[in-house]
Amino acid sequence: MANKIQLDIFDKIKKEVCDNIKPYQVGKNAIEISTPFLDWNGSTISVYITEDGRITDGGEVLSQMMSLQIFDDFNNWPFREDFLSRYYIKQAGACLESNDPDSSRNILKYIQGISKLPNYFEPKPINEAPEQYPYKVRKMTIDALLPFAPQTCTDDDKLSWAREFTKERPIKLNGIEVRSDLSPRRHLRMVQIISHASSNKYVKKQHVDSKVLPPVLWKRKEHRAEVYFIVEDLSAYPSESRTLLRQESNENIIETIDSSSGKQIGKIMLEV
Repeated sequence: MANKIQLDIFDKIKKEVCDNIKPYQVGKNAIEISTPFLDWNGSTISVYITEDGRITDGGEVLSQMMSLQIFDDFNNWPFREDFLSRYYIKQAGACLESNDPDSSRNILKYIQGISKLPNYFEPKPINEAPEQYPYKVRKMTIDALLPFAPQTCTDDDKLSWAREFTKERPIKLNGIEVRSDLSPRRHLRMVQIISHASSNKYVKKQHVDSKVLPPVLWKRKEHRAEVYFIVEDLSAYPSESRTLLRQESNENIIETIDSSSGKQIGKIMLEV
């Protein structure tokens, strides 16, 4: 028979696990389930439940393997099929899915399996292409703003007018300087571009942490400040990074995979 001390500790563990399993609505009518479990890199694991009831990693694990250049090692791994079978995992295209979504016990085994899988292989040196996403966002911003340029201007002047919004805005804070990636009309608005979507999870996490720091410091001094993040696809980032971006922007996130993102960018740049 368990004593009071043991039951108290049990209740604490159960509460911690349950309180850290949270749902978020994501694209295509799916929901993201953030869990308290950690992957091989110490980041929290999320899985997705599609509208038709499939449980998937959203392609994150195999994408990590490609970034770490260990995907071929996984494909040629002699224990591959045994591992997938033991953890109730099936490969469905670029995703790893649960092959028994009706069993809660086997769903937990699936989450455990995808969390540890990359750890079986030795990462290889990564050579990343130059980061192009910020240039893409600035071009989108210009394209979104040009229709609102003063009509009396020449085409060159309209372009110069739009480009002013795409310049970095320095903000001085108690002897230091932070920067907004773009320069919206509203001076108490900071717009940060979140890139490195093709990097490995560690690099993405470090990048998000660095981009969130300026608005955090700014909001300590200026409580009326508001922050927007522009990102290609939020689901490409680790769970804790997604939570951090949502939290620090009060959900003011524009995903450029959305067909309406150009209009959204134009709006936040022009509002006064």
